[in-house]
Amino acid sequence: FEAVARLGSVGKAADELHVTHGAVSQQLRVLEDTLGVSLFLRHGKRLSVTEDGRMYALRLRMALADLAEATDRSEEHTSELQSP
Repeated sequence: FEAVARLGSVGKAADELHVTHGAVSQQLRVLEDTLGVSLFLRHGKRLSVTEDGRMYALRLRMALADLAEATDRSEEHTSELQSP
């Protein structure tokens, strides 16, 4: 979802994630069904993010940034322990 929202395209997201277009589309449907909201408006092959989708993407990006920071800190701590 995050890649599709950021890139604005299922195909571009699939390329970035190295999966098929169909796999991304299926996961979007599952996510929307699970959340019970539409994250995208579909215009033929084009997508636009709904307000619910925009807010969800923002929260996901914040969570992903927190994970990246935690990983960086863990790696820094490990490096400090291994330094002579």
